[in-house]
Amino acid sequence: MEHMRRTLRSDDVEARIRDDIDAGTYRPGDRLPAPEELATELRKLTKAVDSAYRRLVEDGVLVEGLLEPGFFVADPATDPTVRTLLQAVRGTQLRLERLEQRLAELTERVASVERGLRSARREGGGYDQQF
Repeated sequence: MEHMRRTLRSDDVEARIRDDIDAGTYRPGDRLPAPEELATELRKLTKAVDSAYRRLVEDGVLVEGLLEPGFFVADPATDPTVRTLLQAVRGTQLRLERLEQRLAELTERVASVERGLRSARREGGGYDQQF
């Protein structure tokens, strides 16, 4: 049970990243390792690393990539308004991705219904005759 608690602790991951930034291991603009990669290195769960990254983004320590995936060390000299706008843009991007996925699902459902109607017309002599 204790081992499980240690692997879940995102606080430890967050502290480690903050320490690495303070020590200069990561500088403004540097990309951090992918969550899976850092989780393996630190012997933590990927979920713990994801959670730590998200909190660091909320605190303005990291920014999430807009044009390329990943997490980057924020430049402390960046105006907080710019950081807020970056977060808003990223949130909008994520919502658009979810909408695109939903649209693809709905498009497939419509195509499936159309295929069913065409099949019913061929088998039953027409759509109108079924009702």
